[in-house]
Amino acid sequence: MAEYDLVAFGETMIRLSTPLGQRLETSTTLDIGIGGAESNVAIALARLGRPVAWSSVLPRNPFGARIAAELRRHQVDDRQISWVDHGRVGVYYLDSGAPPRPTHVVYDRAASAIALCDPDAVDPSLATRARVLHLTGITPALSESCAEITRRFAACANKANVPLSFDVNYRALLWSPDEAAAALEPLCAAATILFCGRNDARTLWGIDGSNDEVLAELARRFGTETTVLTLGDEGALVRTPSGETLHQAAPAVQVVDKVGAGDAFAAGFLHGYLNGDIPRALRLGVALAALKMTIHGDLALISARELEAWSGITTHTVLR
Repeated sequence: MAEYDLVAFGETMIRLSTPLGQRLETSTTLDIGIGGAESNVAIALARLGRPVAWSSVLPRNPFGARIAAELRRHQVDDRQISWVDHGRVGVYYLDSGAPPRPTHVVYDRAASAIALCDPDAVDPSLATRARVLHLTGITPALSESCAEITRRFAACANKANVPLSFDVNYRALLWSPDEAAAALEPLCAAATILFCGRNDARTLWGIDGSNDEVLAELARRFGTETTVLTLGDEGALVRTPSGETLHQAAPAVQVVDKVGAGDAFAAGFLHGYLNGDIPRALRLGVALAALKMTIHGDLALISARELEAWSGITTHTVLR
């Protein structure tokens, strides 16, 4: 029996954000938090009552301690962190926007401890202790050692028949579309559950057309058992293992902070998927993403009871 419902590996950064209505160039205060695609998913699922573990590399300094303490506070098992005496924690600065002024992000993550790590310092066999392994396309972009660790985690999961959840999550500031497409294709093909945004499908692989056509081409190209196409304000589509396509519209929401909404969607979807219910997974994913956007910070600080109360949205089924 698996020890964890989900295991994730990736980088978590310190987030420094301006109060709403202030700019980075003039603000005298910054709110401090943490943010990382994989740990955002791990924390959201842990808050929903799932046993979760997160693996990463952190330096022995106050910022590393802050990240680990935050994970523990949300009941994420942090015992698989590799602690090192060199490198640094990546930082990102958020210039919080309000319509019509967009939010602007400035990254300072070069030479982070995880980017400089020795692949042999991280044990990928943790993946075999999970019901699902979750990885994203951000981590392989950080360095060749991070790409190698990501491949090792995926290989361990595949060998042990542990489903791999993979979120493409393309970051243009980290690498070019051609570099990302070449590196991520094998991981997409190894995935059991593939999350991909419509814009990422177009940017990396030139896949375009109607939403249904883009979803169908992703499923055909990578052969994934369950393929999810995220559509931002339009909600999301999923192609089930039986070939059925389901659509879930996004509810209206008063946005406080969009950062982390995609990770909240993945967490909500995986929460339903772990119970064997893909239509409910899609509904929960869209609901959790919407709820996350009402909260300041990267994290979906939502309980299972709150999610259930707000996820009573009809799923529209399109038969194929």
